[in-house]
Amino acid sequence: MTESNDAKQSAADEAAKEQARQSALADELRELGQQIEQVFRTAIESERFKTMQRDFLSGMRELGTQMQNAARNIQQDPNVQTMATKGQQAVKQAQEAPAVRDFQELMTRGISQLNEQLATFVSRQREENEAAPPPTKVAECADRARAAYE
Repeated sequence: MTESNDAKQSAADEAAKEQARQSALADELRELGQQIEQVFRTAIESERFKTMQRDFLSGMRELGTQMQNAARNIQQDPNVQTMATKGQQAVKQAQEAPAVRDFQELMTRGISQLNEQLATFVSRQREENEAAPPPTKVAECADRARAAYE
């Protein structure tokens, strides 16, 4: 019986040691988390961080101002205005060109013919479906199965 008691005591001691190790690990991890939090708080509250933050915000404001000025200058630049006018004229001329009109008419006729052919096809399919013999039991089961998965 003493061997059995010794084995039980040994197992209990090992379990206690394991629990102590886990508890120690949890304590150390908790301490590490607190230390990391303190490091970040200290860094954020430091004068150097505040200076970097001010410099960054100032740089972003300056960049925004420069971009607004550049956009304003581009809009007021006579060369840009001339290019925009020429671009608009080129588009207008292209739209008025006989080749463009011919192309548009050709596309319109082609699409119209395609629509007519599709309407004829759909009509023919409907007629064939109406004239088709009633579905068999196998076909009905297949249709129901297909519908269930759609």
